[in-house]
Amino acid sequence: MKILFFAVFALILLSSCGAGEEEAVSEGAETLSLPVDTLEITGYIGEELGDSTNTFGILTDAEYHLVSGNILVLDNGAACFKEYTPSGEYIRQISRNGSGPGELSFATFEFFQIGGNVVALNMMKQGFVVFDDSLNYLEEISHWAQNPPMQSVAISDSMFASYKPDFEEAGEGSFVMFRRVVIYPYGAEDYELSLWEDSMELSISDLIANSSDLINDFLLGIAMGGNEELILFALKVSEDYTVHGWFPDGTEAFTITMPLEPVAKTPEQIADEKIYMEAFFSQMGAQGMGEFTPEPYHDMVISVDIGPDGNIWVQRGTMEQPFFDIFDLEGVLIGHKVFPESGWTWKFSLGPNGILAWEEDPELGYQQLFMVQ
Repeated sequence: MKILFFAVFALILLSSCGAGEEEAVSEGAETLSLPVDTLEITGYIGEELGDSTNTFGILTDAEYHLVSGNILVLDNGAACFKEYTPSGEYIRQISRNGSGPGELSFATFEFFQIGGNVVALNMMKQGFVVFDDSLNYLEEISHWAQNPPMQSVAISDSMFASYKPDFEEAGEGSFVMFRRVVIYPYGAEDYELSLWEDSMELSISDLIANSSDLINDFLLGIAMGGNEELILFALKVSEDYTVHGWFPDGTEAFTITMPLEPVAKTPEQIADEKIYMEAFFSQMGAQGMGEFTPEPYHDMVISVDIGPDGNIWVQRGTMEQPFFDIFDLEGVLIGHKVFPESGWTWKFSLGPNGILAWEEDPELGYQQLFMVQ
């Protein structure tokens, strides 16, 4: 699972110290009557042992640089970017671990590109560390003390869409947690438009007793993607396959649904997920959060984005071999893609220059980044 703890982590540490919407329904999708194409791995980066140029501490995000076409890897373990040629040859390291201007720190899990800039989300700096189109340090945008925007996607050179978690006090010892999909002007503290939101009220005692529910719903429960043509969003739940689409001006484009059957996790999968999550939060200092309880069923949708072919790619969470349903920009199912390797923790970066793939928890014991055609 992708480790993004920004919204809820502050609370965990506290406790341890519509109208006009068109619906596109894909009937009988499980028969897979449409073409299923197999993706091809064309190369990889990463070794178990070696110098720092070809090993990763914790690979958390990767993209093709939209200016140079090179591969940028965000290594959270080393708190830096690593730049490679499209064929995988090491070029240089960008930034380093630290709290100074332009330096990164642990809790830098993702980045996005807007107007030629590379924008890394760094929780410890309460926002973004920004590099220019030549990957030189440009500025820091530190507006959000506890809840910075997550899973951001550029929708123009000056606007981006994000998942924005928030919490507000609702009385003595209680909070209201909000989940929102919003649009921000670049550099602004406040979002300009909210596209979707829900909320739940809880107390500190609820948080201590049910931190797993909070993590599953508010931390790991949202998938976002998109570009200058569409903003895509899905709730990561086990009982519903639904993807929402909006145009960048905020008007609704469509809702995609698919009738899939829920898929239960095996006891082994639940045990592995439990160990993985508890080890992570322990490493982050949340010793008092208690035991983590994974959801008993797989999420139906685990990622949504625009693929290199310009279509919508929806990754199912119900299949061990990574599987994508492909929709056109009107939400009509047109085909499927399957990745040639199996594993429940594969992550993918999709963009106009191609596809990158990596496992968050590989059986090998070390991470590799794969270039995919």
